[in-house]
Amino acid sequence: MARSLRSHTKKRTRAIKREQVFKPVEDARLERLAKAQAEAAKKPSVGDFMEADKDESAVNATNPDAMTDGEEIKKKISTSGPRSNRHARKIKEKKKKGKKSSIKF
Repeated sequence: MARSLRSHTKKRTRAIKREQVFKPVEDARLERLAKAQAEAAKKPSVGDFMEADKDESAVNATNPDAMTDGEEIKKKISTSGPRSNRHARKIKEKKKKGKKSSIKF
């Protein structure tokens, strides 16, 4: 008979694999990520530059006369609403196919 996943031998095998196979890989990954995170922390913060740009764009937005010829007002993109149109697309395809006749000769 087949052994259950709850059997002693299966549990023991999983425990050994967890310690000898998966743990070294996980530890190496954590070490690599920690090193990358430490390097990223040393770099200058992106947020500081973004705040300065926001201040300039806010001044330009309040004074439309202050815009230069090369700049245009960017249209605001809406992020609310449905993100997937899969259901509507399937219904449209179904209507497009049409109804098949059930009578076959």
